Amino acid sequence: MLSSAERGCPKGCRCEGKMVYCESQKLQEIPSSISAGCLGLSLRYNSLQKLKYNQFKGLNQLTWLYLDHNHISNIDENAFSGIRRLKELILSSNRISYFLNNTFRPVTNLRNLDLSYNQLQSLGSEQFRGLRKLLSLHLRSNSLRTIPVRIFQDCRNLELLDLGYNRIRSLARNVFAGMIRLKELHLEHNQFSKLNLALFPRLVSLQNLYLQWNKISVIGQTMSWTWSSLQRLDLSGNEIEAFSGPSVFQCVPNLQRLNLDSNKLTFIGQEILDSWISLNDISLAGNIWECSRNICSLVNWLKSFKGLRENTIICASPKELQGVNVIDAVKNYSICGKSTTERFELARALPKPTFKPKLTRPKHDSKPPVPPTVGAPESSSEPEHDTEHISFHKIIAGSVALFLSVLVILLVIYVSWKRYPASMKQLQQRSLMRRHRKKKRQSLKQMTPSTQEFYVDYKPTNTETSEMLLNGTGPCTYNKSGSRECEV
Repeated sequence: MLSSAERGCPKGCRCEGKMVYCESQKLQEIPSSISAGCLGLSLRYNSLQKLKYNQFKGLNQLTWLYLDHNHISNIDENAFSGIRRLKELILSSNRISYFLNNTFRPVTNLRNLDLSYNQLQSLGSEQFRGLRKLLSLHLRSNSLRTIPVRIFQDCRNLELLDLGYNRIRSLARNVFAGMIRLKELHLEHNQFSKLNLALFPRLVSLQNLYLQWNKISVIGQTMSWTWSSLQRLDLSGNEIEAFSGPSVFQCVPNLQRLNLDSNKLTFIGQEILDSWISLNDISLAGNIWECSRNICSLVNWLKSFKGLRENTIICASPKELQGVNVIDAVKNYSICGKSTTERFELARALPKPTFKPKLTRPKHDSKPPVPPTVGAPESSSEPEHDTEHISFHKIIAGSVALFLSVLVILLVIYVSWKRYPASMKQLQQRSLMRRHRKKKRQSLKQMTPSTQEFYVDYKPTNTETSEMLLNGTGPCTYNKSGSRECEV
């Protein structure tokens, strides 16, 4: 418990005038030597575990108190007694699991109360009673599942309420009763499965509503009223497949920014589009758009839309158009001008774009040209021209490729000669030596005479044989290579 006497700056703390900063000191107890005239006290990033009875007694001039990033799990109901002038209280990033109903009753002048990043599972029905001057309340990143009815009834001046990153599944109709000046409401990253805009008729000043990354699949409106203050609505990251009717957006005539990214929309009807009369910013990316005739109304609306819009609106079906931009698909495949069957046939039958020469008509021909039919065979003269044209292009392409190959080889030789001159000289010498050896072998072959072969072709008859035996002579033929013949 603190004394009301004047004291100096606590040891290990930093004091700037009447502001005391005792941060990151691993403190387990609040220093007792804090001056009674202190206007601001920061005890952030310490090891405080609890706040005791009359913990800040004597600091009746205190206007802001930072207790975030500690280990606080227990707060006495009268811990904040005696500091009625307090306007800002930060208790975020602790281990608080509950508050007693009268915990904030002594600090009725609060403007900003931050209870985010704790372990709160429930709130008392009179938790914020008496906080009529509160402007912003942060309950982000807790474990809240329900919000009691009329819990914010006394917070008539509240402008910002953050209930994001909790486990809230539903809201009662009167949960926001009394919040006539609320301008910004965060309900993102909860577990809502349905959304009825009739929950918010009492929020007559609300301008920004954040409902992204829930599990909302249906959006409805069951009350005939006009929510003229709402300007921004974020519904991205949900499971919205369709809207219950055009009245969903007819009750928000001044809506300027609408985010429907990452839902399950396949198309949007013309009645819904007609109710988007005041939009100047629309986001529709990440849906499962079906590029059939149902998409035509959305494409026509986007073409005439003059505000900011997401350009990555991609077809998810049919299979032939997956990954194609919706506007390009409608333009290139004539989705809005043909039936679904004709469009599929067109997508399959359309050939890859090739260059075809223009066919000119003679001037004396008075018959109008017949447009080609998809899938019909063309005349025989056209393929001949195409074949000749394609062959000519192949010849040119081959010639260019050959020229480039030679050029690359010459470039490699030139670079090698410049970079490695010694190697190039060795290659030249080896080439000269090979040529010299080859010439020497050829000259030796020419100088060596061919081997002469002699043979005798002698085939005597029976009579000649007897003559040879008697006389010792007879005719014979002598052949020498070189075609020489003689008689012996």
